[in-house]
Amino acid sequence: MNRYKYFYLLFIIIAAAACIALAGCTKKFDAYNTNPNQATEADLNNDFVGLGVFIPQMEENVVVADPQAGVAPYQTIQNLNADIFSGYNGTPTAFNGGSSNAQYNINGSWSNKAFDNPYTTIMADWLQVKIRAVSHPDFYALANIIKVAGMHRVTDIFGPMPYSQFGAGGFEVGYDSQQAIYNSFFSELDSAIATLTTFVTNNPGVTPAQNYDLVYQGNYTEWIKFANSLKLRLAMHIVYADPALAQQEAEAAVNNSYGVMTTNADNAFLSSSPTVVVYNPLYTIDVGFGDIRFGAVLQSLLTGYNDPRIPDYMLTAPGFPNTPYIGVRTGINLSAGNYRQMSGINVTLNAPIQWMTAAEVDFLRAEGALRGWNMGETAQYFYQQGIQTSFTQYGVSGAAYITNSTNTAAPYTDPYNSVNNVPAGSPELSTITIQWDNTAAFETNLERIITQKYIAMFPNGQEAWTEFRRTGYPKIWPVVENFSNGAISTQIQIRRLPYPPNEYSNNDPSVTQAVSTLLGGPDNGGTKLWWDQKP
Repeated sequence: MNRYKYFYLLFIIIAAAACIALAGCTKKFDAYNTNPNQATEADLNNDFVGLGVFIPQMEENVVVADPQAGVAPYQTIQNLNADIFSGYNGTPTAFNGGSSNAQYNINGSWSNKAFDNPYTTIMADWLQVKIRAVSHPDFYALANIIKVAGMHRVTDIFGPMPYSQFGAGGFEVGYDSQQAIYNSFFSELDSAIATLTTFVTNNPGVTPAQNYDLVYQGNYTEWIKFANSLKLRLAMHIVYADPALAQQEAEAAVNNSYGVMTTNADNAFLSSSPTVVVYNPLYTIDVGFGDIRFGAVLQSLLTGYNDPRIPDYMLTAPGFPNTPYIGVRTGINLSAGNYRQMSGINVTLNAPIQWMTAAEVDFLRAEGALRGWNMGETAQYFYQQGIQTSFTQYGVSGAAYITNSTNTAAPYTDPYNSVNNVPAGSPELSTITIQWDNTAAFETNLERIITQKYIAMFPNGQEAWTEFRRTGYPKIWPVVENFSNGAISTQIQIRRLPYPPNEYSNNDPSVTQAVSTLLGGPDNGGTKLWWDQKP
């Protein structure tokens, strides 16, 4: 039985059981709690339960924070992958004897989860909404936006993947090229934006998804802004692969009647509701497990710039009172000392899960304006606005920060092993300053934009890793130990994850064909994705 076709069949049973946790289910609590597997269609249509129950399940798996699944999925899907590849985090723990993803010895079981989980959650739930939302196109539009929000992360990890044929039947499911997948993303977002715009126009103030939506509480106007902002993000991803389409989609997103996210009130965060508790997995991975610490690359930028967001991002290092903030470098030999004594992440158990912020959107518009696109203002305006929007998000001030023309990334000293040091003057250390310079070369100002965007997007390691692969910025320090047997260049760094063992076991003909005809190189971490084409 092929998982892509049949996983979703389980969810009609799960939906009936799960609805008791949602506000809209209270009227039917006794019936569902007594025997949820026998919920009727009439029951599931009450208060949109038959559709709404799938929305939080999808949302909880965009950035995996499913309270029923614990922290393990997030840890293996993102934290021990993109979070460390991006330099946001470092591992103080010697996983697999000190030879794991951090040292480019890619763990196939971790990759299984990164590939499988979105299909068994996001895609399976989306398919149920598609089947059941015939008379409620607004719910289908919402599900499509969430689907794109989740699945673009998957293709940006692996490349080609099953997408258009999901749920179509057969024992093997064919892959789509990443170019085709991105084209589908734009089409789906356009359709969803049009549907929700019509709904909002015809039904002002009506919020049928309010009891189920953990991001915007059913506010479709905010979902339209998010969808446009997501279009802008995806457009920028492909700027080196298809610059004409990138400009077209970016300008369309910004110039839509509802526009993109512009203030922190528009920020997309997954938050707890009165009936659903969202736990931030970073807290447990850091504080509970001691398996992650703040990354040395981001720490170097924050301390070098004397950034006022430092205490909001990271904790002081308990073992080093004379060096209050010190991160862990990725890809090092961890046997030299107790790296758990380095700085942790400043995060609480109930902190909302970040999807996208207005500050990121400002920096996207800054890059678009730098490229000569119609973004509504100049690159300098949006660059400075992005910094200020991020400062406002964290409740800090610093007008002098934006005009600082001297500070650069700080040198890094590993207190246990000097092999890991990044001294002043090292080519690995960024020399980009903060203050905007209209006379600077394109690449200099691009590095300036992406470096500040990188700081503002924390802790979204998935997007930070994508931005580094796409632009080469900010300067992410290469691993010190590389156990990839030559598959991944130490200097070019990891570009993707190989397809996991489960996929070769369950969908071998399709994945083998995709590697041969769609991937553009061998199935390893050194092969670049379709959009990874910067000269």
